[in-house]
Amino acid sequence: MKPIKMLAQIILRTLLIAVILTFFFSMMAGMYYNNAPRHIRTAVVDEDQSPLSRSIVFGIRSSNVFDVEYTPVDYLALQNLIAQGKVDAGVVIPHDLYKDVLNGRSQRILVVLNGSANPSVPNLALGNMNMIVNTIAGQLQLKVPVEDLGSIPNFRHQMMPLLTVSTRAFYSPTVNMESSMLPAFMGLAMQVVSLVIIVLLLNVNLKQFREKFPSAKVARQLPLKAVIMPVILSWLIVTTAIAAAFYSVMVMFAVPLPSNFWNVVLVVSVLVMAMESISLFFSLNIKSTVTLVAIYTLIVLPAFLYSGFLVSFQQMPAFPRMAGGWFPLRYYLEALYGVFNRGLSVADVGNYLNSLYYFIGGFLLLSLLSILFGAFERRRIISSDGTGHISGTQPREILS
Repeated sequence: MKPIKMLAQIILRTLLIAVILTFFFSMMAGMYYNNAPRHIRTAVVDEDQSPLSRSIVFGIRSSNVFDVEYTPVDYLALQNLIAQGKVDAGVVIPHDLYKDVLNGRSQRILVVLNGSANPSVPNLALGNMNMIVNTIAGQLQLKVPVEDLGSIPNFRHQMMPLLTVSTRAFYSPTVNMESSMLPAFMGLAMQVVSLVIIVLLLNVNLKQFREKFPSAKVARQLPLKAVIMPVILSWLIVTTAIAAAFYSVMVMFAVPLPSNFWNVVLVVSVLVMAMESISLFFSLNIKSTVTLVAIYTLIVLPAFLYSGFLVSFQQMPAFPRMAGGWFPLRYYLEALYGVFNRGLSVADVGNYLNSLYYFIGGFLLLSLLSILFGAFERRRIISSDGTGHISGTQPREILS
């Protein structure tokens, strides 16, 4: 039996290492896979409804960069889609475009960008729209036959192109990295701090508990109060500290703050609780610090790289996009970008907060089951140590 057991252990460990390495290699490969984002969420407002505008829309739909998900009726509807975070780029084809081109007058097509998205996305959208419009403008200048250009006659040579692109970016006019990168990096720090603080506090209480009951092995065997108090204290301390640091860093880098900063604090507090609930479950049941570090690494790094802020979410293959939904950071960033960058209310980002609540509820339920099982183990430990009950002279650290 021993050789068979040893062989099974070798196979199991090999498979486990292979899975872990595949996971990490996929994160690294995701940074170089399809370096240009694909399937950018796009909305097109065609106010002209002409052969020329249909040619432009056809060029947008034919591109492998754009994914036209909405065709709003006007500019205000497009603006609402961007405010809700449903699209990253919009195109407005103005009235009388076809008529002006027929009469040799230059016209501009408006490209609206979501400045709160990963900057590579709106920048690529703008670049490709320029290519599409410049191609059609060049064909007009060269008098491309009518049948090749959507029945558009052209009788004049213009010094200026007949079609050009103008740009408007919401929330981050320069389409820079601060609005997306800074909150994400702070989200990474929030994950690490939230995971570690619970471990430290529970280990302190477990150490004190073992002085009285040496047979205790894991934190789930602690009295209920010795588990609840560290969670509450950690949540309050970490949330307050991170919210203060968040505010300070944004002021330091001159990033505009939303009018209701308490919405940001709420989103921060929900992520902290989600990460602490995950950490609580593992800390209650795993004694080895090395194992905990390995697990938390597998939580923090994939969440960071699959969240969509560093590598554009659109350019990721199917598995990393799916894996991004396995971690709270993905939903935190979507909720934070809504309340921080776009000034939405908490209700407007409720679907992302609900996902975080599911993490909290699920792992707190698992932790409660672990504590109930640990209570049974604690009674056996007390009985085996011959004490019969836990004395009222417990060390203060166990209760706080």
